[in-house]
Amino acid sequence: MASTDRSSSEPTATFVFLGTIKKVKAATMRSVPVDDRTAVVRVEQVVEAPANLTHLAGTDVTVQMAGRAKAAVGRQFMFHAVGWIFGDSIAVRALKQETVTGAHSAVLARGGNPAEHRADRELQERVDEADLVVSGKVVTIKLPEGTEPLTRAARGSVPISSRPVSEHDPKWREAVVAVDDVHKGGGTGQSVTVVFPASTDVRWFKAPKFEVGQQGLFVLHKSEVEPAGRPKERSAGAGKAKAVKDKGTPVYTALHPQDFQPYTQQQRVSNAIGASSGAAGGKEK
Repeated sequence: MASTDRSSSEPTATFVFLGTIKKVKAATMRSVPVDDRTAVVRVEQVVEAPANLTHLAGTDVTVQMAGRAKAAVGRQFMFHAVGWIFGDSIAVRALKQETVTGAHSAVLARGGNPAEHRADRELQERVDEADLVVSGKVVTIKLPEGTEPLTRAARGSVPISSRPVSEHDPKWREAVVAVDDVHKGGGTGQSVTVVFPASTDVRWFKAPKFEVGQQGLFVLHKSEVEPAGRPKERSAGAGKAKAVKDKGTPVYTALHPQDFQPYTQQQRVSNAIGASSGAAGGKEK
């Protein structure tokens, strides 16, 4: 499966599949630029994929192979890829390709839904990286301190900033979560504040949008904070950033779709925490 050992600037494979090279220096669509690393690949088995790609087993796709790998007809690889060009067929870019060995047997034999496998892997990665995992209920939504005066929308009660808005303005909000239980981490009191983007801009629309009364499990990450309560993303390779405290309260973010799970998914979160703890214990030994 896709590696979790990466910096935040590196892309993550979204389409993992077993494939056999059928043609080299070729493509399944005219719109694809062809070079020595371009190949037509038969998808033998989909391992992880977004829902719209889970059906591709038994079809041919174009793969731009990673690195200096030599594409040879008949060679079989486990491809870790991301989408590239979509049309009559699809073309993907391989982040890496692995020669198939016995180590892949368990992954290939597990069956199940590739989209669910992808979601489970992403959840595992988020739990591994999380500073705090809690269950609880959102009791308040508010604007970060330092936000400029607001006006009310003509309809509804959602506050709208009166200042000019940039193209990708996240529209930061703070959700105060009443904590029922702490599943990973510590040092929190009866509540924790989670900064999240209310914007539905393409850059932010996948991030969880919290509402008062929402209940579930929150997979949280400490964040540095700029003036006016704007979280700063961790720089690549910088490790875990220290939280800047405002009145003694750590600031956390939940920016990935897997960072919030309803209570119906509690077992999945528990499994991920158990796997994370087991891996950490093994490293300490």
